[in-house]
Amino acid sequence: MGSFDRKVERNQKKMYKSGKGPAVKARSNRDPRTALGPKGDGEIFKGRKIILPVVLALLAVLYGVIGTVGNTAELSSTIFWLTIVLYLLLALMIFLRRPYLRIDRNWLYTSKYNRDKIIEANNISKIKVSKNRSKITIVPKSKDVNWVFSRSRNLFDTQAMAAHLEQYAKVHHVAFETE
Repeated sequence: MGSFDRKVERNQKKMYKSGKGPAVKARSNRDPRTALGPKGDGEIFKGRKIILPVVLALLAVLYGVIGTVGNTAELSSTIFWLTIVLYLLLALMIFLRRPYLRIDRNWLYTSKYNRDKIIEANNISKIKVSKNRSKITIVPKSKDVNWVFSRSRNLFDTQAMAAHLEQYAKVHHVAFETE
């Protein structure tokens, strides 16, 4: 395992030297690579995941109802009740972990698929906002996946988010479109 750790350390040093990723220091003299998450500098917009936790809770209830209506031997099974409790716990965990968009001076931060993602202003192709400002799409220049923030799906305050992103686009000369 030691050689693997050395390889990782060597590759990190190469990436830092070559300038891959954010090499600019944040206002608090911390490296933005270690300042991921919604607790860093900049304007933070938080949403709330509703759809997946509700679906998981309904699956747990459905599983419980089918189990109680069906075979009575499974009711006393520990694994039966453990499955229901774990579904409900997973729904609670997903509900409590709030999606976010953090707008820093030169960077945008968000969480996608339970991973923190960052993008620099010069790597953004355009920012698209729907006419009623209910959906915001950030299109990267590379072949990465578009970042989509929706008021209906994740309960973001897209009105305020669109205003801040419009200022961000003007400062960094990023195309800003209204669909």
